[in-house]
Amino acid sequence: MPSMSHLALRYLAWLIGLRLLYGFLVQQFGLPNSLGTGVILAAAPLADIAMTAVRRAERALVLADLAVIWGLCLSIFVAVQVILPAILIAQMRSVLADPEGVQRTALIIVATGAMMALFLWIGKRTARAPGR
Repeated sequence: MPSMSHLALRYLAWLIGLRLLYGFLVQQFGLPNSLGTGVILAAAPLADIAMTAVRRAERALVLADLAVIWGLCLSIFVAVQVILPAILIAQMRSVLADPEGVQRTALIIVATGAMMALFLWIGKRTARAPGR
């Protein structure tokens, strides 16, 4: 199993970098900034994460290994997109105080988790492990 700290840092860099780049494109070119776009921007880096994990692993990754990687990346997503804003931004706290806001946030987390699993599977299938 590859280093989890390396994979976590790699995912965090992808998450923040893509979000900043897309925010710039939204401001400059008027691209739509929808929830679905946010889900895809958070999930797509898992293809690269999976390819990196497969290449650096000493053995073939099994489902339990992929579940650990998925959980790590989903927890980073939740920390950066939900917990940190809830700590720093009053509007996010008010959203999470409303049952409808919690439901919407949970739906986004579930959708992101499902897309992350899909991209993780795609990345694993795409990667070629050295010597295999």
